[in-house]
Amino acid sequence: MKYKTLFRVLQHLVGLLVCAQGVVLVASQVLGNSLDFFASTSTRPPIAWWRFIPVQGIVGVALGSYLFFGGKWIADLAIPGNRPYCDECGYDLTDAPGDSCPECGTHRHIQGS
Repeated sequence: MKYKTLFRVLQHLVGLLVCAQGVVLVASQVLGNSLDFFASTSTRPPIAWWRFIPVQGIVGVALGSYLFFGGKWIADLAIPGNRPYCDECGYDLTDAPGDSCPECGTHRHIQGS
C-alpha cells in the first residue's frame, strides 16, 4: 500500500469519527435545548433563538463529511505526487513506453493534451 493511499484511508477514518461526533453534538444540543425550552417556567427569561442552532456540531459534520467524501486537496498537500502513476492500478509509469499502462492496459492520461 502506498503512503498516499494509507493517508487517504486514515483521512476517511478521521472524517467518519469527526462526522459521528458532530452528529452526537447536534443531537445532544437540540435535545438539551428542547428540554430546557419545554421545562422553563414563567419566572425564567426566555431562551434566545440562537441557542437552538448547534454551530459546533454542524461544523463537525461539515468537516467530517469533507474529510470522508473528498479531501483530495489535503492528501495532495500532505503527500504530493512527484511521479506518474496509473489511475486504475497504481503502477509507476515513469519510464513506461506508449500511452497505456503496461500492467493493466488502461489508457494513460497525459497532462497538457
